[in-house]
Parts: sequence; structure tokens; C-alpha cells
Amino acid sequence: MNVKLTIKWLGMICILAGIARIGMTPTSIIWGTDSPQELTFGFIACILMSVGTIGTYMVQSRETGVTGFITTLAIIIANIVTTAMVWTQFTAGAGATMPEGILVNISRAIMMVGLMGGSLVFAILTFRAKVFPRWVPALLVLMILNLFLPIADNKFFAAFWGIAYVGMGYCVWAGKLNESAAKRAESLSA
Repeated sequence: MNVKLTIKWLGMICILAGIARIGMTPTSIIWGTDSPQELTFGFIACILMSVGTIGTYMVQSRETGVTGFITTLAIIIANIVTTAMVWTQFTAGAGATMPEGILVNISRAIMMVGLMGGSLVFAILTFRAKVFPRWVPALLVLMILNLFLPIADNKFFAAFWGIAYVGMGYCVWAGKLNESAAKRAESLSA
């Protein structure tokens, strides 16, 4: 399998991850926050995002460099930690409180720094790289700004996060990248 086809399929994984993440919002509204239905969508989304994010870096690796790699790695690690936290909630049962302790606090810190800080830096790098259309980093920033909306449990945050991933994945899958990136992807497959 060549690199171009691998990157394309990683784009499809991003689309699926985004759809799963979007699914958290209606299930949270219907069945409540941390319901088994919402956690199922979140669990699937975290796993897919951990894999698919690699593709969003690969298409702009030359432009974003080592900082882009570190940022992507931070987002992936945060998604893996989030997957573990969601699994913990599954095993505790519906409606159970999250365990307390130093490990949980460290996990939350990794999630916040990796996901929010990593997404913000990734958005800035993506904007500067000019590989994705300008609306893609705008969606990432909109996702982060959504955290500050005065809505209980940030129920719509997951939808904006998912939309950002669907947008990135669509650009990679459909080849809707700027010309220099498309030429580079073709040269990788040769």
C-alpha cells in the first residue's frame, strides 16, 4: 500500500471519528451526560481520533515540522488517555462518580493540555502551513471557543469537535488540499 492511499484512508478514519464525536451531543441531550450511549460514541471517537490524527499531520508534515509532530503526538496521547478515562467510567457503571486521586488528576491534566493546547497549536500551525483550506483551522478554533459557552456540561462541544474532524478528514479523503500539498502527496506515492 502506498503512502498516498494510506493518507487517504487515514482521512476516512478522521471522518468516521468526527461522526462518532458528533454522536455524543444528541445522546448526551437525550440520555444525559455520561450515559452509556454517549460514552459509547466517545469511546469509539477517541480510538478513531488517535489513529486518524496521524493523517492530518502527514499531509502537512513538511510545513509544520517537528512542532507539528509534537502537537500531533500530544493530541494522540490525550485521546488515548481520554479513552482510558471513558473505559473507567464504563466499568464503574452508569451514574457512578469518577474515582478521585493523583492518577485521575494527572490524567485530566494530560487530557486538557494535550487536547485543548494541542488543538490550538495545531490550528495555528495548520493556518500557517496553508495546506488545508482556511475553514479547517477556523473550525478547530471554533471548537475551542465553544468551551466558553455558558451551556451546562458543554453538551455542544463534542459536536464542534466532530465537525472539525469531519472537515479535516474530508479534505484529506477528497484531496481538497492546496496544490503544493497535493503535488507532494503524489511525489510520495511515486
